[in-house]
Amino acid sequence: MIQTELKTIKQFQKRKIQVEKELDDLKENLRNIEQKHQETLRRLEGRFLEEKVQHICINKKYIVY
Repeated sequence: MIQTELKTIKQFQKRKIQVEKELDDLKENLRNIEQKHQETLRRLEGRFLEEKVQHICINKKYIVY
């Protein structure tokens, strides 16, 4: 009975290590995705501002004073 318990504990410890590794991998993956998302967001915001400035400049040409 003690041998069975010991075997169960060892299996649990191995599985725990695997699950912790999977969790660490998922956290790293999430950090990478978040970083890429932030870079994309900054790029899109920059593009939006450039287009807005361009639109304002074009519209100013047509304003008669």
